[in-house]
Amino acid sequence: MRDRAIDEFEAIFERAAVPVLDIQPLRLPRLSAVLMGDALDASILALAMYLRERFSASLRLHWPTTVADAVRAAIEMGGLKDDGDGFHSTAELIGQIGLTRSRLVLISDPPGAESRIVNKDDLVRGSSPPILIVHNPIAQPARVFAKILHSLTGNFKQTENFSYSFGLAEPGGEVLLLHTIAKGELTDVRETLKLSSEIDEQERDEVLARLGRHGDRYLRGVIAAAHESSFDVSYRLEVGKIGSTVQAELQGGGYSLLVVGNHEEGFSQISAEDYQLMHEVRDVPVLAL
Repeated sequence: MRDRAIDEFEAIFERAAVPVLDIQPLRLPRLSAVLMGDALDASILALAMYLRERFSASLRLHWPTTVADAVRAAIEMGGLKDDGDGFHSTAELIGQIGLTRSRLVLISDPPGAESRIVNKDDLVRGSSPPILIVHNPIAQPARVFAKILHSLTGNFKQTENFSYSFGLAEPGGEVLLLHTIAKGELTDVRETLKLSSEIDEQERDEVLARLGRHGDRYLRGVIAAAHESSFDVSYRLEVGKIGSTVQAELQGGGYSLLVVGNHEEGFSQISAEDYQLMHEVRDVPVLAL
């Protein structure tokens, strides 16, 4: 009875929670960098130039018209030409990004920047490309992609989402896919746990460990079939609160980038928990898909 209940649980879990993967090679033909006239402009420019060279991309710059002079000075110091557009609002910036058809947007968000002209939430919700948010100075741009924590939540189909984590990872780097299932989020899984009165707390932990091993094998098989990766990929399943689970993993994990959210039909589909992480995580850059 116990084994049958576990097998049934695994079958429902695979349908309901294990990501369905369709990994495509990452192509970044066009990048956008938003300069805010602050101390992080140099880091944004260095990161943008690194990605431009790595992906043979074109780069478009954007800045608030109120800080145009400071931005132009930073552009000159960075050795770039004044190739960009000024904007007056977040909506105008979103329109510029759409016209540029960028595949990735870089922007800074230093401490105490709440009153800035760009509304981070509106930018993520309204822009088609993922947004890479930098909170602190970056000395070595390549190090940003050395150890990536990709937070997976809920029941969604992966399309281009893994392309960014895998495509940005440095050769010899690491990517951890941390799949967190919030308690009470997946009805099928919750009800399956009640299939048998013989499944107690200890056996529940055994079931989850077994599912974690299954998910790891599943993802490794898909990754191997998709391409020859030059970095290490691992997968772990957790059940609990998404925010605290991700924060606990970040602490002492040596991560250089957090990836949150997912893309559906060309736009961000970011949960409330992901938005909370996007605001609370300050030690590493955050890529909002």
